Amino acid sequence: MEKNEHNLQNAIRRFPTYEPGEEVWQAIREDLGSQPMRQALSEMPAYEPDDKLWDIIDRKNVRQQRWKWGYAAAALLFAAGIAWMMRPLAPHRVAYSQETVDDRLQMDADLKTDRQYKLLKAYCETETLVCDSHEYRSLQEEYERLSAASHQLAQAIGDYNTAPELLRQYNDIERQKTDILNAMAKMI
Repeated sequence: MEKNEHNLQNAIRRFPTYEPGEEVWQAIREDLGSQPMRQALSEMPAYEPDDKLWDIIDRKNVRQQRWKWGYAAAALLFAAGIAWMMRPLAPHRVAYSQETVDDRLQMDADLKTDRQYKLLKAYCETETLVCDSHEYRSLQEEYERLSAASHQLAQAIGDYNTAPELLRQYNDIERQKTDILNAMAKMI
């Protein structure tokens, strides 16, 4: 017999009560119906108490009956937690994708216009008469300005060329460079 049973009973009555929501009970019902839980329950030993024990239990007051239901709910939650922890984990999956490079969106690393410009520049070093003219120098400055813009745009586009609009601008600049190079070659 508890020495301070009266104090213990008063302390137990002051505990706050809590009633879980319907979604908690539904989750418990679902977990109890799962295969691991059914298997664990079938492996548990069966025990049937004496009728005398049930009589003692029936004589307890209503507050103690609440505790019985609370213990039962705690046991169910504990069993559901064990079942949840024992559930098989889904295997990890690896996802990947593969993309094909569109050759139309790739830039030519070795531009013919730049090679031709270097040839014209080398020729101008030997033939200074035409290359010293104001018109030729202005074409040369325009070509170098476009070449710098083309280089900056190529850096902005990067290696993967995912922006068709940038590639259109790049091709437009390269066409302008070709026209200027043709005009410079005609002058020589």
